[in-house]
Amino acid sequence: MVCNRCGMALLNDTADRGPLNRVQRGMHVVDAAGEDVGRVDIVQMGDPQAETTAGNETLPERPFDLVATALGGEKEPDVPEPLRSRLVRGGYLKVDGPRLLASDRYVPAEYVRSVSEDRVQLSVGRDALAKEH
Repeated sequence: MVCNRCGMALLNDTADRGPLNRVQRGMHVVDAAGEDVGRVDIVQMGDPQAETTAGNETLPERPFDLVATALGGEKEPDVPEPLRSRLVRGGYLKVDGPRLLASDRYVPAEYVRSVSEDRVQLSVGRDALAKEH
């Protein structure tokens, strides 16, 4: 869709941003084979046109996260470069592992195949996802 006054492209439809736009915190995530990956902890939309990733970092949502960040903890996403910049630019999900000791994982926006009701289906297996440091 194009703005009638300035001619610029508008992103007002969820289809323009893909399925990541329909994901909500707490949704169940399964991989391409239907195996449990966990539940969505963070949904971060990206900005592919951004020249840098400055200002696109996720702000902590819980009091404990605020304290950890203030004490020098890592910002999200907690993965090495260049993957970190790729996730920030393209958007991502942080998925809380299904078991108490399971690692949290990061899902690039392009790996989200579909979203329906309370379920996010990925296009790759769990092993293809980056683990949190």
